[in-house]
Amino acid sequence: MFIKKVCSISIICLFFLCSCFSSNSKPASKKEKSDEAKITKQKNWGFKAIYSDETKINDYKSLPKVKVAILDSGINKNHQDLKGKIVKDYNAINPGNENVDNYGHGTAVAGIIAAHDDDLGLTGISPNAEIYDVKVLDDKGLADIDTLIKGIQWCIQENVKIMNISFGVQSDNPKLKEAIDEALDKEIIIVAASGNTLGLSVDYPAKYENVISVSAIKENLKRSGVSAKGKIDYAAPGINILTTDNKGDYSYYSGTSFATAYVTGTVAVLLAQKDIIFNGQNIKAYLNDKTKDLGEKGYDSEYGSGLIMID
Repeated sequence: MFIKKVCSISIICLFFLCSCFSSNSKPASKKEKSDEAKITKQKNWGFKAIYSDETKINDYKSLPKVKVAILDSGINKNHQDLKGKIVKDYNAINPGNENVDNYGHGTAVAGIIAAHDDDLGLTGISPNAEIYDVKVLDDKGLADIDTLIKGIQWCIQENVKIMNISFGVQSDNPKLKEAIDEALDKEIIIVAASGNTLGLSVDYPAKYENVISVSAIKENLKRSGVSAKGKIDYAAPGINILTTDNKGDYSYYSGTSFATAYVTGTVAVLLAQKDIIFNGQNIKAYLNDKTKDLGEKGYDSEYGSGLIMID
């Protein structure tokens, strides 16, 4: 069975990629080493929404490194904003083969989390993230459950701290749940996209207990209509997000995939500030103190506990 990507009302497929590119994604011009880079950073409204003070990122560059696994379509490790960020990779589709991101989804996610903070291009949320590139999606953005499970098992072996899963399925799968539970038992924090289900139920694995489920918000901090409702833990920027693309350039993307990446990067920064062993059970209690309430007062099914911020 396959996870398929959809970007429209056609969500009747049993399995689908929940966090695909929006139909109106448009390329951004390549940024040179000049003031253009600063303009780019200003256009990245998601970064500004997470950091109440953009200069605070300088305080976090000396934080302990955090192993962050991105289970996706691969990452363009030669992108100017990602060089040196990927410390290890694994191709769960064809073990032993090089990871090449022909789809672009994984590279976009990686840029949000970990793009270099320099004079070029963009700045990722987490300067302390060490990226583990786990290819589970093929060149069309498809994956079968067994491949995803292989990727999860590799992450467990590598002792990663956080797993970013920016896709999902509408139907529960016992084998997937078993793999997720095993990762949670190893105190791996799992952040997953709630899904572009147009207000319908949350996808798996985001729907599982102790997996952090993320919905997407627009620049006005209102929920995007593409996002799922239900078991939502947090909301994050996910519409018209400027980030790295697989061509070595920068493009705008939309969907819960990219909101998920913001939460993953934020969690990596927040975890490194505390000498505490966090896991899927206790992490939310800590993160809830770092949120800005959105929507109805308190927890709700559209924004969860709100927007996680770094102060």
